[in-house]
Amino acid sequence: MESTRAGKEVFFVKDGQQHSSPIPEGVKAGGFIYLSAIRGIDSATQRVESDDPEVQSRAIFEVVKKTLAAAGATLEDVVKVACFFKDLDDRQQFNKVWSENFGDKPPARFAVQVSDFGGPGDKSKILVDVTALAPN
Repeated sequence: MESTRAGKEVFFVKDGQQHSSPIPEGVKAGGFIYLSAIRGIDSATQRVESDDPEVQSRAIFEVVKKTLAAAGATLEDVVKVACFFKDLDDRQQFNKVWSENFGDKPPARFAVQVSDFGGPGDKSKILVDVTALAPN
């Protein structure tokens, strides 16, 4: 991790989700961890490989777990997730994976449908924005 201002740490994850611009995977500040937009990217290819919402959801959670671990946190530390769907009908598959990962103590969440968040040829159907408690 690299400190910028007092109390703010920016971090990049080796073998994590790479962004096309200089966006860090996350920032720690004020007792929280804020993860940059996470899609169901395959870490080996750095692309969304599947059109299947459940496969993308599983890949999203793997990236979230890896990114949180780099900041010393786990899914148990997540307090809020913003979910963006190209089609809200994909929530059923996402919710299945959500329940498998968060169990009976999920974080707060909201979901909205958006028209697009990928570049040309991007198969992304789901994107999440995660806020977690930073461990002491």
